Amino acid sequence: MGGTGMRFHDSLPKQFHPLEKGKVYLKTLEAFLTSGLFNEIILVCVKEWCDQVRKEVGSTARVVEGGRTRQESSLLGLQACDLTTDIALIHDAVRPFVSIRILEENIEGAKLYGAVDTCIPSSDTIVYAPGGEKIASIPKRAEYLRGQTPQTFSYPLILEAHQKTKKTDATDDCQLVLELGAEIHIVHGDEENRKITTKRDLLGVS
Repeated sequence: MGGTGMRFHDSLPKQFHPLEKGKVYLKTLEAFLTSGLFNEIILVCVKEWCDQVRKEVGSTARVVEGGRTRQESSLLGLQACDLTTDIALIHDAVRPFVSIRILEENIEGAKLYGAVDTCIPSSDTIVYAPGGEKIASIPKRAEYLRGQTPQTFSYPLILEAHQKTKKTDATDDCQLVLELGAEIHIVHGDEENRKITTKRDLLGVS
């Protein structure tokens, strides 16, 4: 929830837009609450919206102030966890249609392997175009997947990854875990687990 959604072209961050008689982030929170899988839910929020979010979620989740980047916000959320935390699941507040199946498989996968990412196949051809002007190559589509969230980790592993990295602008927590040399296994995602990035994504679901 730490993002402001520049691609949304709206003064209201996308996570606060109305969705199914509520707001996008509240729909996401509902999925986590109804799953019954979590000991604690922490919402990392843009500073200016923290007070409002605390009022809206009450005691159902803890709200902490986010950082300047996604990477900073992830670390602040991790540091807010109890030190006895076993598994940490990181999810986009603007993916409100995540299923219980995906949540369960993420947790079980992290217990088995230490790190998992939710991914789906690409139905489009992937092209490699450094600079964005000319195609340099077209890799095999079957070897490339589209990353979603949740991304779920052994808590000590993901905390170590954040503390040891030299990156400052990572857009993905798995990047930092790969830097440590750890393996990341795949949980099969779902097209329904879509990310609300533009106003068009809200059409037909509000």
